[in-house]
Amino acid sequence: MSRKTVYYHDPLHDDFAPTNGHIRPKPIGADFPYEHPSPIWQAFAFVVYRLIMTPFLFLYCKFVFGLRIENRKALRGLPGGCFLYGNHTNTLADAFIPTLLAFPRRASIVTAADTVSIPGLRNIVQMLGAVPMANTIDGTRQFLAALHRRLERRQAIMIYPEAHIWPYYNGIRPFPDTAFAYPVREQVPAVGVVVVYRQRKLLRFLPPCITVVVSDPFYPDPALPPRSARRALHQKVYTFMCDTAARRHSYAHIEYRPAQDTQPAAQ
Repeated sequence: MSRKTVYYHDPLHDDFAPTNGHIRPKPIGADFPYEHPSPIWQAFAFVVYRLIMTPFLFLYCKFVFGLRIENRKALRGLPGGCFLYGNHTNTLADAFIPTLLAFPRRASIVTAADTVSIPGLRNIVQMLGAVPMANTIDGTRQFLAALHRRLERRQAIMIYPEAHIWPYYNGIRPFPDTAFAYPVREQVPAVGVVVVYRQRKLLRFLPPCITVVVSDPFYPDPALPPRSARRALHQKVYTFMCDTAARRHSYAHIEYRPAQDTQPAAQ
């Protein structure tokens, strides 16, 4: 079977998610309910996250993705909360894997506003850990406070700094250091998470198998100014991710090529 080829223009901004352009994001401002104090909501969230979705995700990822996790002990040894940084290559797996990485602690995922803009699903995706980024100036303070409260509860907060999904891409795309301001601000560790793909020998109608490689924690340097500490942390995580992807020879289920490769050569 021939391999699908996708042509891209901009590795920083091109988005190949199947939902791209189909959801109109709602404003996430100061009035967005990041916290739900209602005991009924909290009880329902516990049932959905712990008793229904966690066992389901374990079985689904094991049998559909053949999931393997390497060095998860690096997370189990952390006394408090942390930020996880991963490559963004799978619509379902990227939503499911943080829960399994963080277990038994809870995981949250920093998402775009469109994640909580689907009619009728906002409460469910929040119960499953979605923390939408504010897209208004007055909402930023509430967003940062929501991250702080989750770290106080020893949660692992997943961030996909590449921002846009490239399904089954087997490399690491460049990404800015912006999202590394959070662990510097909170003085908590950052952990690199790399998804690499394995070609199936059997059941090839299923998607490629997944191995998740977890780094040891990287700590922000308190002696550096915040901007310098952010850059240093970004460099450590990005280097780990690139080295891991290159060393593991992730299977290229889809081939990505620059769009200029489709242009005829000049005579």
